Amino acid sequence: MAAAASERQVRISRIAGRYLVFDIEDVVHMRRHHGICAVLTGTMPQNPTQNLFLGLPIELHAEEAKLLVDKKAGYIADELSEHLSRLTGPDEAARKAYIQSLKRQRRAAHAAFEEEKAKVRAQHQGKRKAGKKAKQTPAVAAESAEDDASTIGVAAAAAAAEGEQGESLFSTAPPKQPAAARESPLPGITPTTSSDLLLPCPARTVGDSSSSMAKDLSPSSYPFYRYLNSRGYYTTPGLRFGGDYSVYPGDPFRYHAHYLANSYGWDEEIPMLDLVTSGRLGTAVKKSFLFGAEKPANEGAVAGAGGSEVRVFCVEWAGM
Repeated sequence: MAAAASERQVRISRIAGRYLVFDIEDVVHMRRHHGICAVLTGTMPQNPTQNLFLGLPIELHAEEAKLLVDKKAGYIADELSEHLSRLTGPDEAARKAYIQSLKRQRRAAHAAFEEEKAKVRAQHQGKRKAGKKAKQTPAVAAESAEDDASTIGVAAAAAAAEGEQGESLFSTAPPKQPAAARESPLPGITPTTSSDLLLPCPARTVGDSSSSMAKDLSPSSYPFYRYLNSRGYYTTPGLRFGGDYSVYPGDPFRYHAHYLANSYGWDEEIPMLDLVTSGRLGTAVKKSFLFGAEKPANEGAVAGAGGSEVRVFCVEWAGM
């Protein structure tokens, strides 16, 4: 199982300059094995204006996508060109297979919808019968039971008479056949992924940092982010606290953030105002202010597992 997890390749969809992941299994794999949370950006198709509860896809920062590519745990796919090539290509069998997969999803959605309707209908009928029984007095209930019994007897007698007439030699009326039930139309669906249409992970892009798309992944904060990730820290966007990252000692579902982090260049001057505001704000929200930079290789840095050395400092404001 561990080997299968290590061999899994996360498909990172590049769409309009953004890096998105649509597969829920990839999302779980990134969070569990690579410490990458990313940001939920999807909305409901029927209510696109809602922004309280977001869902798939998740959006990766450039440094998160580059980390997966460098670790050979993911690859970047140009979704526009791949979708167009698959939809307009000469492979008729692939298009038919994709259409059949959509029909299967629609049938599954229809079955689930009908099952839910049947449950609701049975629940309402049960409540209605219980309400009628509660309103009836014992005498009325006995009379209704007698009426039901007499009705059943009359119906049985009528059925027996019809049976005798049906056995007559001179009976010409054929038995009525039940009308064929019309099949209700399948509901429309919005597929969350198009994995049935696309080809599996192409070998030429797996972990290939020299590819054209991987070359674009060179954010200045990548060494700092890689340093935090290599030491088991989880990160989320730190905009709410005025920083680059909120840094957690474990999964954010289990821990509060311990640090408010910013990345700088090695020779970049850090304004005193940044130190004061970030330090005081971090301390006010029970976090330390963490900042760091990558040491250039020509200054005697010792190369580590992830590349050049990264120097990190932590500031906590006293007297608050």
